[in-house]
Amino acid sequence: MVDTEAPPNSVASPAQRADALLGSITEKILRRFGYDALSDLATQRASGAGQTRSVVVVGEVKRGKSSLVNALVGWRGASPVGVDVTTSTTIALGNATDEQPGGTAQLLFPDRTEQIPHAELADWVSCEGAHVLDPRVEMLPTRAIVPVTDSRLGEVAVLDTPGVGGLDPAYAALASASAAQACVLVIVCDASTPITAPEMAFIRETGSSLEALIVVVTKTDKNVRRWKPIVEENRALLRAHLGRDVPVLGVSSLRAVAAAEMPPGHGRDLAEERSGIVELRSLIHTKLAVAEDLPTANGLRTAVEGLRTLAADMTTQIDAATNGAQVIPDLTSQLEELQSLKDHSQQWELHLQRDLTLIRQNATDELDRSLDQVREKWTAAVNKNGMAVLRKNPQHFTAEMERDFQAAMAGSITVFLEQLHDRIVAPRFDSEVVWNEIAQQVLATLADRKLETHQVTGKRQGLLDPSMITMGVMGSSMLGGLIGVTALVGVGAVVGVAWVGFNLGFKAMRAGKTNLLSWMRETIGTTKTTTARSLDSALALARPEIVIRYRDHLKTSIEHLQKQIKDAEEITRTDKATREKKLTRLQGNLKVVTDNITRAEALIGELTTASGGIR
Repeated sequence: MVDTEAPPNSVASPAQRADALLGSITEKILRRFGYDALSDLATQRASGAGQTRSVVVVGEVKRGKSSLVNALVGWRGASPVGVDVTTSTTIALGNATDEQPGGTAQLLFPDRTEQIPHAELADWVSCEGAHVLDPRVEMLPTRAIVPVTDSRLGEVAVLDTPGVGGLDPAYAALASASAAQACVLVIVCDASTPITAPEMAFIRETGSSLEALIVVVTKTDKNVRRWKPIVEENRALLRAHLGRDVPVLGVSSLRAVAAAEMPPGHGRDLAEERSGIVELRSLIHTKLAVAEDLPTANGLRTAVEGLRTLAADMTTQIDAATNGAQVIPDLTSQLEELQSLKDHSQQWELHLQRDLTLIRQNATDELDRSLDQVREKWTAAVNKNGMAVLRKNPQHFTAEMERDFQAAMAGSITVFLEQLHDRIVAPRFDSEVVWNEIAQQVLATLADRKLETHQVTGKRQGLLDPSMITMGVMGSSMLGGLIGVTALVGVGAVVGVAWVGFNLGFKAMRAGKTNLLSWMRETIGTTKTTTARSLDSALALARPEIVIRYRDHLKTSIEHLQKQIKDAEEITRTDKATREKKLTRLQGNLKVVTDNITRAEALIGELTTASGGIR
């Protein structure tokens, strides 16, 4: 008999009860019936391994984003600030490590990562930086990472978005968290005026369905009498426009960083409390805690799939014990169907090749569509605004182009993975274990691909000197989801992020309109070629993997049906008392399994309903 003891309820949180239930299901039920691989997958998904905990800070120019970021981590100079300082690229702040110690900064160039003293960071990442303005500098970073010693926000990474370019929806997309990402979107306004029309439009378009959304009114120290009415007015505006309440907090970043520099004790705690930063940190942790329950829900979902399969098998055994004469012909018919599939495997493999070719074409079509949009967007921008606008901050616009190309390739790979799952793997296997193994191997083939572009050396020389930039699929890390890359969410698993390095895009801008457009056309062409080769590599691996696994699946299924038929025949030959004893045992086990399914589904509902839009 399966253990019927339910995990203790008491006053435990939904996450604690879910952890206990998952352990009970995997160890006392699934493993007992031989579902070891599925139990391992459920446990792995529930662990939240690779889950990022992050805050994305966005806002219009000169709203105090960088100052607020510094206040959150408790370090005045973490992200460059100043009257004339405007951040020109994305800066991710996370806890210092042995590899990334405090007092340093990591610059992410297209072809390398370079560690520098933190004091030199502003020269590389602000519009007014010495290296940014130096025409002799041939390459600028499009991302930077700042390790923070003893961050006041704990094990949470913070993304400081560029001050140029206004409110960029691409960064809000990072806060649309998946089950492997806990992320909060902080929109920064200031105490000089209520939320502006552009800010409200941005919130409506990108944050209306996002539960993990916080609006912060900064510079309260400069508007002592006015900031509280502004906070209340902003709350009312958000309620009117979104139809729900959104947290709005007032914060003095200046007072917060000053307090962080005080010796630990009651005085510092009180100063931080009065600045508003303590309330903001607490709210961020509350939002993140909700999202952190989602991996547990995913683990339970996987376990429930195993329970349903087990319940179906038990139901068949019960039917055999009560009506063997009817069940045996049905099982025999299913066995004949499987045997027929096995006998005609060569024909099935031809159909598989056709289906895989169609999926590849659909992924390529998606890439072509997205790259056409990239070309139209930037050609229109150049023709409308001229080169002068782009040259004012080539570092920022190069990073924006980079994100556009990333999104195009990420979208293409996502189409490939989704259709591979929906059209081929799921209908034939109905197994998350099989899909997880196939997906991981396919993704491995997409790493370390090479995209060849050309270096721009000058206005008259055109596009010369081929160089290599790397495209790959990187797994998530604490900062992996924070450096401006596009999240690739596959089916049943987060598969990582697509990364594209841009070689001297800003230099192409300096070299003139003709060179920039030529460089873009060539990059689009080579992106298509490289992605096509990546998909071909994925297909070359996927096809034999699917064929081998399907053959094994048919063999195992045939053996399982043969055993069910044999058991059914044997039970029909036993006496009534023996049948009733076995029937009682099977019915008891089935009740335990179905009760656990019910409990698991209720807990999944609790965990995901509480999370709201954090998915």
